[in-house]
Amino acid sequence: FAVGRKCSLGLAAGLALLIGGIAGWFLHSAPVSHPVSVAKAMQDAQTPAKVLIHISSGQPEHLKSVLDDVDDLMRYYRRTHQKARVEVVANGEGLGMLLAGVSPYAKRIRHMQKEYNGLTFVACQNTIDRYQEELGMTAKLLPGVVVIDSGVAQIMRRQQEGWAYIQG
Repeated sequence: FAVGRKCSLGLAAGLALLIGGIAGWFLHSAPVSHPVSVAKAMQDAQTPAKVLIHISSGQPEHLKSVLDDVDDLMRYYRRTHQKARVEVVANGEGLGMLLAGVSPYAKRIRHMQKEYNGLTFVACQNTIDRYQEELGMTAKLLPGVVVIDSGVAQIMRRQQEGWAYIQG
């Protein structure tokens, strides 16, 4: 008697699973139009991509590679007709890339700033202060560079805002 009841319960459970699977398949396949979803998709297409690239190394070969990547990224967004905001945040040794009279890529950075509307180069005030205190030198930045309080804090803020983070 117990074996028959276990068998019946197993058969009933299997049948319920089969019916649920078939119903799920049909419901999944059914086209459903949600005006809110369509509107959100259209809004997302207009929302610019947001990418933060963090530079903390001062090696000239590394900086060239990062600038190549930024250039490629900006060209990609232009070619695909996507709006984009790209922020290059420099702190630590990476600040050298944004210093007038020091950066080996000053002309290239100036050209990129003019070429790409959505591109911003950002310098860390904490690092600027450290340069002045430890090295006794005044940090003169390239034209158009934005200064923020802290590179690390800026990275955290941007990530909380949904920006993609790339360690350059």
